[in-house]
Amino acid sequence: MYILGVHTGHDAGACLFSDLELIAFCKEERVSRVKNDGGFFDLLSVDEVLRIAGISRKQIDAVAFTRMGFPLECFRQTSKPIKDFVRQALGKKRSRLLASEMRKQCVWHEEKILKYSVVRKIMGLREDCEISFSNHHYAHILGSFKYTDWGEASLYISCDGGGDGAHYSAYYYDGQSLECLYGGNETLELEQQNAGASVGLAYAYATKYTGFQPNRHEGKLTGLAAFGTPIVANKIVEAIGVTDKGGFDSSIKSGGDLKHFLDDLFEGLSREDVAASIQVASERIVVNWVKQLLSMRPVKYIGLSGGVFSNVKLNQCVAELEGVREVFIFPAMGDEGLPVGSCVDYLINKYGLNNIGRERLGNVYLGWEYKPQDLMCMAEEQGFKIEKSANVSRMASQELANGKVGAVFFSAMEMGPRALGARSILASPEKRDINDSINARLERTEFMPFAPYVLPEDAVDVFDIDDTNRYACKFMTITTRVNEKYRNQIAAVVHVDGTARPQIIEREDNWLYYDILKDFKELTGIPCLVNTSFNAHEEPIINTPNEALRALKDNRVDFLVCEQGLVYWGEIQCAQLNL
Repeated sequence: MYILGVHTGHDAGACLFSDLELIAFCKEERVSRVKNDGGFFDLLSVDEVLRIAGISRKQIDAVAFTRMGFPLECFRQTSKPIKDFVRQALGKKRSRLLASEMRKQCVWHEEKILKYSVVRKIMGLREDCEISFSNHHYAHILGSFKYTDWGEASLYISCDGGGDGAHYSAYYYDGQSLECLYGGNETLELEQQNAGASVGLAYAYATKYTGFQPNRHEGKLTGLAAFGTPIVANKIVEAIGVTDKGGFDSSIKSGGDLKHFLDDLFEGLSREDVAASIQVASERIVVNWVKQLLSMRPVKYIGLSGGVFSNVKLNQCVAELEGVREVFIFPAMGDEGLPVGSCVDYLINKYGLNNIGRERLGNVYLGWEYKPQDLMCMAEEQGFKIEKSANVSRMASQELANGKVGAVFFSAMEMGPRALGARSILASPEKRDINDSINARLERTEFMPFAPYVLPEDAVDVFDIDDTNRYACKFMTITTRVNEKYRNQIAAVVHVDGTARPQIIEREDNWLYYDILKDFKELTGIPCLVNTSFNAHEEPIINTPNEALRALKDNRVDFLVCEQGLVYWGEIQCAQLNL
């Protein structure tokens, strides 16, 4: 059975399950090449996940949607029928958000709003293809629920800029059932949560105030925060309170009022102090919330999802709470992960909550699986220089040891916002100025150093890693302290606050990525390599061989490495090796 998951909002994308197994994932931007692409119905990512699986639309058995935007012709009636009739008559394509229409029409069953037959026809589906819908935050929750194997009591929470009338959601799992503590369908059917109490919106407003783009550059503030003083953090915390029942309240009663409140608060502050204030405030507010939830439902295991938990520093704060035994952050924590949760929701309804094959993620290489010859043949055709080798990892590691910057092009692209060894830029972490050098080549402005990756046998020695954060470190979703004796040796990946965002790589997940580091360590004695995403500023992560070669030609990196060898542009200055 094939289940297609689809989300069309910002950070749109699609995924495909074969029965209980996630077999394909694609964020829309990776195929459209438009950063954070979305807001329309005809997604290229749908065709991409079907291509990965080798099936047609007629083979899809079910489609799991969020309550997203649908074309006008899919609606039985809209809240503005005359306006929409005119738009259609004029041939203007227009969509409406399903959640908004349900709220405006006070209709709580999707099939009474949408013509499922039209949806199927537009998408090219079979007439018997099932259609299901998921609550925005519940879909976030289920992404982390599916990929944890905790059989005992656990807490799952989501937090973002908003969806289906909610900004926060919390669920308690007692080993048998999921209990909604806060932020269920009542936010759609009864009363929306107060946007004035939204940490997600507050962080977005702070991002805009400092001159960056909301829903895109929040990570810059996370890094910038370490250089500032949280002058007004206390005032933000005072304005957004946690209730005794695990909810939120604020005297600020709207998103607009929240923006005005923050604008006034930030006036006259440096952008570093703004960043520090919103970062510290967000950490305290979320930690206060988690503490209150834990007082209501004491657990040792916490799953996190939603865009706010792309904040790796905040995730560290949650993991360090007293009594917490393990924290997991779903790797596609933002809205791009909603298709996965929507499919899990469908599977739960079909098979039952405890029969959906909960398991730990091995890896997230779920894009189209390119072969090494795809890169090498194209490189040869376009006049690139090729060095093939029976010991490619040794060759690449020597180049890195000599100060070169390379990029891995390995098999299938990663799910989520982090490059994890399939489309990663690599460099030696020994010199801190490599950050400035790479950022200049990529035309980036970053305030947090690049992330390191590390072998399992070195992880505990180099970083403050234990059972609490080890699983999260597999996907680079959390910061940890760097142990003192390594801070100078791997200076390029250590932030000014003494932390880093490590990724632990297992050889069974990506042997090339693993072997390059293993050989680099043997050559240099350094246990880590720099890993940053393979993309220039404001570009999505590289997907295809042609994109990788173009980046090499544009001098973003010095070489590409795949399973068959290294690729260069211009004169080869490859290290002389005794292989």
